[in-house]
Amino acid sequence: MQSGAIRRTEQFIENRRRIEHAFRMSTPQVHCLCALLLGIDDRDADLQSIRRGKKILKRNTGIFSAFRGLGMAPAAIKLGEYEDGVQRLNFAKDNLRRLKAAGFAPTDYLCPAAFLMAKAHDRADAVAKNAYAHYLEMRHAHRILTGGEDVMFGVLFAMYDANRETLSPRADTAMDLLSERFGRSNASQMASFAIAFSEQPADMLALKTERLYDAVRETGEKNREMLDLPLLAFLAGLDVPEKETAALIVELSAYLREQKGFSPMRIGRSQRLVYSTALAAIDALDSAPLQEGEYAKKRDLLQTLLMSGILLFVVVSMAASAH
Repeated sequence: MQSGAIRRTEQFIENRRRIEHAFRMSTPQVHCLCALLLGIDDRDADLQSIRRGKKILKRNTGIFSAFRGLGMAPAAIKLGEYEDGVQRLNFAKDNLRRLKAAGFAPTDYLCPAAFLMAKAHDRADAVAKNAYAHYLEMRHAHRILTGGEDVMFGVLFAMYDANRETLSPRADTAMDLLSERFGRSNASQMASFAIAFSEQPADMLALKTERLYDAVRETGEKNREMLDLPLLAFLAGLDVPEKETAALIVELSAYLREQKGFSPMRIGRSQRLVYSTALAAIDALDSAPLQEGEYAKKRDLLQTLLMSGILLFVVVSMAASAH
C-alpha cells in the first residue's frame, strides 16, 4: 500500500478504538462510521473533544430528543471539534424544525441532515423547501426505494442548488443502467445519486462504476452484496484508475480483517469491504486535483454517502434482529 493509504488506515483503526471507548452502547458500525467521518478531514479522535460534544448534547437536549438517537455519536464528535459547539447544535435544532415544517417526517436521518445543513443555516428555509422538492422527485421516481435516509441527499442537492430538471434525468439514466446488473435496490439508488451529482456523463460513470465493482471481485474480494456500490460510484466520479483502485480496496480489506475489532465475528465481510472502499475514497479525494469549491462538494457527497449507507445498514439490522 502507498504510505498515505497506510497512514489513513492506521488512523481509522485507532480512531475506531477510541470512539468505541467513548460510545460503548453504540454498534461497531457506528464506531466505524464516526472514525471514517473524522478521516475525511484527517482528524484524530480526541477523547476530551468527544466528551465535550457529548456534554453539549446532553445539556442542550431532552432525554427523548431526536438528537439522542442513532446519530448521537457522529453529532457529538462533530460538536466537540468546535469552540462554538452549542451554537452549532442550536443551528441544527433550528434546521430540524425547518425540515419538519417543509414536510419531512421524523426519522433517524433527519438529525444528521440538520447538521449537514449547518453551513447553509443563513438560508435554511429555502434549503429545506428545496430539499423536500428533491425528495418528492425521488419518491415519484422510486416510491418503494425512497425512504428516510434520502433526506440527506435532498438536503445535499438543495445546499448546492442542484437543478432538479438536470439532476433527475441524470439519476434516472444511471439507475436504469445500474439496475440491469444490480437490480433496483437502495445501493443502486444511492449510486445513481452520486453519479447524478457529478458533472460527467451519467452513462459513462455508471459503466465505470460497474467496471470498478468487477475489478474488485476479480482482484480477490468475492463479495456478492452491493453495499460498496455507492462508494464505487463516488470513486468513478473522481476518475480513479480502475485496476490500481481495486487492488488497493482488496488490500485494505485484507489488512483490516487481521486487526483487532475487525474480525469476522465483529464486522462482516460486506461491512469491511465498505470501510476499505471508503478509505480508498478518502485517499482518492485527498489527492484529486480539485478546486476548493469542487472539493467541498465532493467532500459533502462522500460524507452523505457514508452517513446514509451505514446508518441504513444499522437500522435494517436492528429491525431484523427485533423480529
